[in-house]
Amino acid sequence: MTTGPRSLMDFVDAPLLVGDPDGRVVYVNPAFERDFGRSRAEVTAEPVATLFAGGGREAILDAVARVCRGEVRVRFHLREGGMGFAALASPVEAEEEGRVGVIVLFTPELGHERLKAFQRAVREPLDELASCLLAIASEAEGAPEQRRMLVAEGHRALDRIRKWAETVGGGGRS
Repeated sequence: MTTGPRSLMDFVDAPLLVGDPDGRVVYVNPAFERDFGRSRAEVTAEPVATLFAGGGREAILDAVARVCRGEVRVRFHLREGGMGFAALASPVEAEEEGRVGVIVLFTPELGHERLKAFQRAVREPLDELASCLLAIASEAEGAPEQRRMLVAEGHRALDRIRKWAETVGGGGRS
């Protein structure tokens, strides 16, 4: 983490990178330092291309070039150090000079592993809810129609939640 004068961008808890039209790094915020493991001092004035490997390098170079050529914004995905990011590159404009650079916001993507963990975490409470609804349904057999309809609606909602949880987790039970 760097010290000295602070920018408002220092307070954004998502990685930010500012580059000049020549593709060199002008600024990275503390979240960039944290998530990419590179200090501001280490990357300032370096070519953006040196910050990322493989497909990430190509994606960011393409985005910077397109923004500097006139596109309003460019969205792309980048994978670095086992993390996935949805990125948005936008121009930095000065009143008299026009486009003077690019700012890139990296938003960490919710990884597949976290989705699978979510699926596992909700499975047990969903099973408990299903058992409760079955018990209520058996108790409500002689109950008024409205009570039976509520139990049936609860079952339908439970089924929708289960399908959604399985879809989010990438398939069936694991």
